Amino acid sequence: MNDINHEIDDPGVKIFKYADDSKVGRPIRSEADSAALQRAFDNIVSWSEKWGMDIHPVKTLVIHFGFNNPRCEYKMNGVKITEVSSTKDIGIVINESCKPSEHVSTITKKANGVLAQHRRTLISRDKDIVTRLYKVFVRPNLESAVAAWCPWERQDIDALEKVQRRATRLIPSIGKLDYEERLQICKLTTLEERRKRGDLVEVYKMMNNFTNVNVADFFNFSSQRHDAATRSVTNKLLVSEKCRLDVRKYFFSNRIVPNWNHLPLEIREAGTINSFKNMYDEWTLYSQENVSTV
Repeated sequence: MNDINHEIDDPGVKIFKYADDSKVGRPIRSEADSAALQRAFDNIVSWSEKWGMDIHPVKTLVIHFGFNNPRCEYKMNGVKITEVSSTKDIGIVINESCKPSEHVSTITKKANGVLAQHRRTLISRDKDIVTRLYKVFVRPNLESAVAAWCPWERQDIDALEKVQRRATRLIPSIGKLDYEERLQICKLTTLEERRKRGDLVEVYKMMNNFTNVNVADFFNFSSQRHDAATRSVTNKLLVSEKCRLDVRKYFFSNRIVPNWNHLPLEIREAGTINSFKNMYDEWTLYSQENVSTV
């Protein structure tokens, strides 16, 4: 698959490869753009014939993004490529609106199914047993690749949280307590807080070169706007992008800005990943205790 991108001569056409799963896309604003994308498909077909490979017609789909997309037809070997409104891409359900609601519905249904199996088959409902089984078999379904589809609508957030609510109610001795009390007893946090913490840890890794990601591609710093030694520059704060659509507003590099800026500078400048996690957990616990005593 490595040389398939050499068959694409238009710089506007992008191809993304993962094992035997490839995606080809292009911004479509005119008939010439559509023709360029169709030409890329034709070249890919020629490449596959050259190497004795067949492109699976059923697994080949096209999805259109954007309100003003002309929704042109595309063909492979003279056969129209099936148009869909949503499809699964490396375990994540992607739809035309780019909202995560459909994916949330899919994974919560799967997680509830696993939880129902535990309820039917578990003989012992000991707190430690239920909590460990939940962490191993249920919660990973709710958090796989969550940075890419993190929900922002309350109905989706609550749908995910309901799964954990059901899991903690499986423990007979604490089933009638409030959700927050059950979490404290099981030493768990809300899934919403875990997603926030995961985002912050990922930003810390990016800021300190623990990943191969170029920070400039994701974030803008207040120091880039002016040279004055203002408070925002001194505290090395980030600047969010002005967005018109929610899908961009809640994209990783935007949704994390206020949470990151809210952290004390000493936490953001922690020496190691573990120290960052520990300092963040202590700061969060301290903040919650202060709120509860007010």
